[in-house]
Amino acid sequence: MDGVAQVTYWIGSAYQGRGIATAALKLFLELDSGRPIEARTAFDNIASGKVLNKNGFQIIGKDIYFSNARGVEVEETIWSLA
Repeated sequence: MDGVAQVTYWIGSAYQGRGIATAALKLFLELDSGRPIEARTAFDNIASGKVLNKNGFQIIGKDIYFSNARGVEVEETIWSLA
C-alpha cells in the first residue's frame, strides 16, 4: 500500500489461541527482511494486535476502511515494523 509492504494473515477459529499466528509471522519475518512492513487490524481485533506486538510491530496510526468481511466501514489500527 503506497509503496510500503504489508503483511496479512488469517487463522481459522479452530486454531486460534494456540500461538500459531505468532509463530508463523515470526518465521515469515525471518525470511523476509524488507522493512518497513505494515499491518492493519480492525479496532476490535485484540488477538491480532497481540500477534503483531509480540513480533515487534508498533501502532503508528488509525484509519477508516471498508471491511469486505463485515460489509461496513470499520476503524483500523495501523501497525509498522521498522
